[in-house]
Amino acid sequence: MRFTRQSLVLLDTLLIVAAFLIAFAIRVPFRFLDTELPRFLPLLPPLIFLRIAIFALFGLYSPIWANAALRESVAVLAAVSFGSVVAILLLVFQAVAAEITSFPRLVLLIEWGLTLALVGGARYSLRVLDLRDLGADPEDDEQERHHRVLKEKLAQWLYDAPWEVQRLWDESQRWSFRRVAKRTFDILASLFALVLFAVPLLIIALLVKLETPGPVLADTPKRAGRGGTEFRMYKFRGMFENAHMMLVNNPQLWEKYKKNNFKLGDDDPRLTRVGRFIRKTSLDELPNFINVLHGEMSIVGPRARYPFEVVAQAERFPETQPEIIRILSVKPGVTGPWQVAGRSRLGYEERTHLEARYAEGNSLMGDIIICLKTIPTVLKKEGAH
Repeated sequence: MRFTRQSLVLLDTLLIVAAFLIAFAIRVPFRFLDTELPRFLPLLPPLIFLRIAIFALFGLYSPIWANAALRESVAVLAAVSFGSVVAILLLVFQAVAAEITSFPRLVLLIEWGLTLALVGGARYSLRVLDLRDLGADPEDDEQERHHRVLKEKLAQWLYDAPWEVQRLWDESQRWSFRRVAKRTFDILASLFALVLFAVPLLIIALLVKLETPGPVLADTPKRAGRGGTEFRMYKFRGMFENAHMMLVNNPQLWEKYKKNNFKLGDDDPRLTRVGRFIRKTSLDELPNFINVLHGEMSIVGPRARYPFEVVAQAERFPETQPEIIRILSVKPGVTGPWQVAGRSRLGYEERTHLEARYAEGNSLMGDIIICLKTIPTVLKKEGAH
């Protein structure tokens, strides 16, 4: 028997129920359990819905973990912890109700530990026993072609690149103290950001779902990550469903998109009302922090590009090919030098030079400075499209 997504959701539901009941049994004296537990059982269905929704948001039902056991463990820790923080916040907001006021809050702490142990242990056991369906999602033929072309082009560019670029690429494939420090900073900073923006995340997800039919997260083509590997970047959906197909099936819009450095401005006809707001304020990018926890992105790095965008721009500006290699030697970032230096106002060549210099000389202190500069840039909405 293979555990599919549906069976994994069912298993997680049973584990959440078990963690809730065991937590009560540990915290509440046994002689009071038969009177106290029924009072709080109505809280169990919302807790189940909350945890399963957050598990899905963090990609725990995605097949991306086939060769990423450590990254999946980090994602489980983050999803369970984030769910507990949201549950506590909701409990505080409901504290005016007498039946909630007397809720034994230590139960939530115990429930967090039990849920983490049970869900994490179950996934580890299923992986060891090879019972999970971890096959990759069937790729769209067009996306698969773009990825294959990028890999071929990257190998060619690397072969023709100067020796210092080749050396940088080789060094980027090995672990170092700088990479470990950067990864530690990424995990801590993304966890802090997800807790800080827990309420806005839930509100935006609700607004996106209520305005137009479709998923909460954008179903965009995959991006090119470190080393040219593909990954699905999480963003709130700010466009109508199948927006990418609306773009590629409209020749005039597609040409405008390419000429504008693979961007469309505020007059993009695919944007919804909520989408215009969250894009202008950069709130659509909050789910990027989940990609950081997964290890696909960093807090600071170059802008995440589409594989077809990388190839098209490299052919249009062949002199930038060594710089593209430098850029692809590091993970793309939630923010980066482009974010604090003009964002969409920068031309392709200017942005490429800027990001290549960052990739070659990035440091933890430099990342912190860019993070601090990003705050006023986002608040002023400079160059946001």
